[in-house]
Amino acid sequence: MVLILLALLGASLADMVALAAERTPTALANACASCHGPDGRSQGAIPSLAGMPAQEFVAKMTAFRSGAGDATVMDRIAPGVSPAEVDALADHFAQSH
Repeated sequence: MVLILLALLGASLADMVALAAERTPTALANACASCHGPDGRSQGAIPSLAGMPAQEFVAKMTAFRSGAGDATVMDRIAPGVSPAEVDALADHFAQSH
């Protein structure tokens, strides 16, 4: 949908490919690294994501999205992550050991 809208607005193919590429699980996980550590391995008090079971990750992100999760900033970040991206990240981090 977003790519179609960009095409209608005159975005180049390169722009659309760059946008699609930025939303890969690896790229999304890299955005998590600033707080949760490289590859989801936290170096401090923030929880690690690496090795977290996928269902637990999805449940936590769902709670953050709804405002029910105990969070400092994740309640503001999670709404920007689509349910499909949450599932992809859940699988990504569950496979990281």
